[in-house]
Amino acid sequence: MAHIATKRFTYWGQLGILLLLTGGGLIIGGIASIIPLIGKFDMKDFRNFTGEGFMAAVLKPENANALRLMQFISTLFMFFLPAFLYAKICHRKAIRHLGFIKVPTIPQLAIIFATMFFALFIVGALSEVWQQIPFPKEWQIKFKAAEELYNRQMQVMARMNGVGDYIVSMLIVALLPAVFEEAIFRGALQNLLSRWIKAPVWAIVITAIIFSAIHGSYDGFVPRFVLGFILGWLFYRTGNIWVSIAAHFINNGIGITMLYFYSKPGQPIDMSKIDDRFPVWLGAVGIIGVIGMLYAFDKVSKKDIDRPGHEALLEGYINPANPFLAEIEEIGNKNQA
Repeated sequence: MAHIATKRFTYWGQLGILLLLTGGGLIIGGIASIIPLIGKFDMKDFRNFTGEGFMAAVLKPENANALRLMQFISTLFMFFLPAFLYAKICHRKAIRHLGFIKVPTIPQLAIIFATMFFALFIVGALSEVWQQIPFPKEWQIKFKAAEELYNRQMQVMARMNGVGDYIVSMLIVALLPAVFEEAIFRGALQNLLSRWIKAPVWAIVITAIIFSAIHGSYDGFVPRFVLGFILGWLFYRTGNIWVSIAAHFINNGIGITMLYFYSKPGQPIDMSKIDDRFPVWLGAVGIIGVIGMLYAFDKVSKKDIDRPGHEALLEGYINPANPFLAEIEEIGNKNQA
C-alpha cells in the first residue's frame, strides 16, 4: 500500500523522534503503571523494589485485575502513544499513516484465522527445536529464571474465575496489546524502515527481531520472531494495520482461551498442562499451510495491494530525501516526452 509522504523530516530524524517518544513513554508508563498497585502491598515491600519480596507481593492471585490494568497502562504509554505522536509530528493524517484504514473483509479474516492456526504448528515445532540447543549452563539458568517469572505473571494475569474474567482477559490481555503493539511495530517502525531501506522484507525481519526481543522471553524468542514476521508480511501486503491487529488478536486469543479451558475457579493455572510444543514434522505442515494461506490472502486482497512498501508523495510537495524520487522523476520525464 502506498504510504503518505512525510513532512520535512529525514528518515534518521523520524527514527530519532520515534525512539525519543518511546523512551519517554517507557519512563512515564513505568511510573503510571504502579498506580493500580497502590494499597496492594506494604511499604516495606516497596523498599525491596527489585527483590523477590516485592515480586511475591505483587504476583498474588488477588492482584490479577491490577496487573491487567498495569499492562494496559504500560503498553498504552510505551507503544501506542509514541506511535501516534510520532505519526502526528512527522506525517499528515497520522491515523491513516499508521495503517488504520478499513476493517478487514470476511474472506480476509477467515484466511487470517487459518494462517494463525497453521502458525501454531510452526511455533510449537520451533519451541521443541529451541529446547534441544546446547546453550551454556549459565545461559540456561538465566533463561529458566526469566521464563519462570514470565509464567508467574501469566498465571496471575490470566487467572479466570468465570466468563466475566475471560471477557476482561480477552480485552485487556489479548485485544488491546494487539492494537498497541501493532501500531508501533508495524504501523510506525516497519512502515518507516520499509520506505527508508527500500527493502520491505528486511524491514519485516528487523522489526520482527525487535518485536520478539522486547517481550523478554528467551525460550519464546524464535517462535515469536516467526509470529512477528507473519504479522509484518500481512501489513506489508496491504498497509492495513487492522489486518495485522486481527492476526495478533487471534494469536493472543487462542492462548487466553487455552488458559481459560485449563483454569479452575479459585485455583492457580497449572502452566505445565499447556503443551505448546509439537514435533518437527508438524512444523513442516505448518510452514506449508502458512505459505498457502498467505498466497490465498494475496488473492483476496489484490484490490488493497498498491506498491507495497513504497512512499506516495503528497500533492504539490516533493521530499528530496525520498528514495523513490529518481523513479518518480523518470516517470515524469517519460510522460513529457
